[in-house]
Amino acid sequence: MRLDMYYAVLFLAVPFVCAEKTNLQWAICDADPAAVLHKLGLGARNPYKENPITYYDTNPPVYLSDGLMFRTKISKGENISTVKIRFPHETSNVPGSAKCVWDRYGETLTYTCEQRCPLHPSTIWCNQQIQFAEHYENVNWEELTAFGPYQNAKWKVRIEGYKAKFDDVSAGPLHLMEVEAKVPRSKADKAYEAVTRHLKRHGIVLCDPQEGKTARLFRAMGYAEGRQYDL
Repeated sequence: MRLDMYYAVLFLAVPFVCAEKTNLQWAICDADPAAVLHKLGLGARNPYKENPITYYDTNPPVYLSDGLMFRTKISKGENISTVKIRFPHETSNVPGSAKCVWDRYGETLTYTCEQRCPLHPSTIWCNQQIQFAEHYENVNWEELTAFGPYQNAKWKVRIEGYKAKFDDVSAGPLHLMEVEAKVPRSKADKAYEAVTRHLKRHGIVLCDPQEGKTARLFRAMGYAEGRQYDL
């Protein structure tokens, strides 16, 4: 069987699975990572991992405002590419083997589905990712521009009994920082309130608006997000 035909069959055969977890995320606009580490009680501890990440969009960006995100990074020692699509509500209209989670920044809750593939030497995006993205929108893959690579450092931390990670994407002088905790959906509201109180009590500066690292990167570069969720 041809490889592209194999991917097409696999893409249609995998059943949709509802998200059982919520990614709670706090966008941080403190002075620098050292200040946040001190406030979190981590001192000058070294990150447990630091890998490059590259974001992709057109220049100027057009796909982020439609809920489409493209990036490459290292995950568990493997170079991967990933395509993410965000929705304002849960949907079963997600073909293929994409994995979905709830994402929360501030009061904004989105349903985010992701298709990953190993990074191939001759191409960034695999057939599954192309079909996944173009199920919702036509993408000009040749026009996707790399923003990065930027180093992404991560630290493990426990806040109010919840396992969390503090990470910092260093984009030149800009530090895209956030705290993230993955919890079951049933515990998401309680965990979000507890961690938010903890961060504020320890003087950690939360961004306003609360939004993802890609949006903050493009905003800092002078690009403002336009319309949302036109998928």
